[in-house]
Amino acid sequence: MIVEPFAGGAGISLTCVKDSLVDEAAFAELDRDVAATWKTVLNGHAPWLAAEILGFRITRTRVEQVLAQSPKTIYERAFRCLLRNRTARGGVLTEGAGLIRLGEDGKGLRSRWYPETLAKRIATISSLKAQLHFRHGDGFSLIDEYLDRSDAVFFVDPPYTQAAKRLYTHWEIDHERLFKVLQRAKGDLLMTYDDTKEVRKWAKSAGLKVRPISMRTTHHQQKRELMISRDFRWME
Repeated sequence: MIVEPFAGGAGISLTCVKDSLVDEAAFAELDRDVAATWKTVLNGHAPWLAAEILGFRITRTRVEQVLAQSPKTIYERAFRCLLRNRTARGGVLTEGAGLIRLGEDGKGLRSRWYPETLAKRIATISSLKAQLHFRHGDGFSLIDEYLDRSDAVFFVDPPYTQAAKRLYTHWEIDHERLFKVLQRAKGDLLMTYDDTKEVRKWAKSAGLKVRPISMRTTHHQQKRELMISRDFRWME
């Protein structure tokens, strides 16, 4: 099984389950908007959410109206979360994040709004719900639950030390504690982090190895991040 304690969109967990690399995934997210989306998709209301997406006529005025409203139900909160993610610059979910202006190929708000694709993705995730175990809560609690399981593989992509404050509502975590906790994991693990002296120091103290990788940001800028694991023989 794969365990993803700071899930967000849980892309790694979903891919592993969908491609039958693991039998099941356990993942957590503290943000209540993201949590509302997962609960809606996995608790039987995926068709409602897909229908809302397919029926939404996207204009800047309508998007601003939806984002300004306080959702009355968990399902409305889920729709608002997806709408913000697909129309905000860089997909940033924090309150006050600016909307896309020019976007890809000058398409503006439509540049990342693909209703049919989103609806299909929601249906696919819903079809896997028996294998997906989501909880709204702190990632550390999820880690603690699976530390002693040798069959649990941890994929840990926490809020980074540098840019997290700008990107996430819940951005503060005890990074040093995270390394100390994961050091005790019986199963395999892979972490991703920003490349800083502190992160390298914490990894070394936990007996973990680091490998730099090049990444491209949403603004098409090159940056370097770290993969962190006990070893990288699986990449050779």
